[in-house]
Amino acid sequence: MTKTDVRSLVNTLWHSPVLRFGAIGGLNNLLSYGIFVALTVAGMPSIGAATITYATGMVVSYLANRSFTFRHSGSARRSVLRFVAVNLAGYALNVAILAVFVELIGWNALGVQLGAIVVVATGIYLGMRFWVFREPGVPDA
Repeated sequence: MTKTDVRSLVNTLWHSPVLRFGAIGGLNNLLSYGIFVALTVAGMPSIGAATITYATGMVVSYLANRSFTFRHSGSARRSVLRFVAVNLAGYALNVAILAVFVELIGWNALGVQLGAIVVVATGIYLGMRFWVFREPGVPDA
């Protein structure tokens, strides 16, 4: 692979919203998971710890995804409201996963939350890509 090929590949990857979302989400979730671990090890119930980390992560996620991932220039008011709706749905899914697998079945909260991150992040990406930060000129679904 030549230097030109490598540069072309890096340029293509850099402009991919999926990869930018993954980078922002990965860093944000790594930080959130670290806080989640610290809170649960300190004795906080898993759902309370998830609530705190989720709220903090939402602020970071909105700012980074609006400006970097999707480079959205549309209405900030509309995108904030939609962003909150998508993330509340993601939060509800996360809490449901924890409630079923940790509270009812008794699985380890740390492992369950790690799996929940993947499931919830996929749904949130789709919501952001096709509703919250959709391309200008695309009608509402």
